[in-house]
Amino acid sequence: MFIISLGGKQIGTEKFSIRSTGDKKVDAQAQIELRVEREGKTYAFRTSPKLILNADLEPETYSWSQKGAQPSRLEVDFRTKPARARYHTLEGDDDVRDFDLPKGLIVLDDNVVHHYQLVVDRFDRVASRKQTFPAFIPQEALPGVLNVEDLGLEQIDLEGEQRELQHLMVSSELARIDLWVDKDRHLQRVFIPAAQLEAVRKK
Repeated sequence: MFIISLGGKQIGTEKFSIRSTGDKKVDAQAQIELRVEREGKTYAFRTSPKLILNADLEPETYSWSQKGAQPSRLEVDFRTKPARARYHTLEGDDDVRDFDLPKGLIVLDDNVVHHYQLVVDRFDRVASRKQTFPAFIPQEALPGVLNVEDLGLEQIDLEGEQRELQHLMVSSELARIDLWVDKDRHLQRVFIPAAQLEAVRKK
C-alpha cells in the first residue's frame, strides 16, 4: 500500500496488487481513495484501475473507473491496430478514439502510483543506465515519450529510517518524477516535484 501526500499533507491511499496469472499474463490493479480540497470544499474520489499485460509487460487492456464527486470510466484495448479507447463522459455519452501506438508501450495513468513499479520492472530488463520508452496516459488520451535514468544509490530518510535506495529519474515533456527502489526492485517512494505530490510505501 502507498500513502499519498500533497504538500506534506496526507490525501489518500492506494492498495494495489501486481500478480502473474495462469495464462502467462500480468494483472495489475488497485483501489485508490483520495480526498482533495478545492476552493474550500473537500471532494472524495475512489478510483479502480486495472491493467492486463503480456509476459513482456506490454499492455493488452486497461480499464479505469471513478466513483465520487465526478463519476467516470474508460476502457482501452491495446490489442487492436490502432488501439481503441472508449471514454464514458459525465453526460452519459461514449467518446471512442483510435490511437496508433508503437510496441514496447508503457501505460502510466494519472494518480496511479503502482504503474511506476511497472516502469521499474521494464527498466530492470535492460542493461543501460538510461532508456527511452513510448508511453500513453489513458485519462488524458495522450501518447508521449518516457525517459528513465538510473542516478545511483542514495541515503534517504523514509518514515524516520535511513535507507539506501536506488534513485531513478523518470522524465517526459510534461513532468519529472523521482523514484526510489530497494534492493529487491520494490518501489518505495515516488515524488513529483512540480506538484509536491509524494507516495510512500507502507510496511
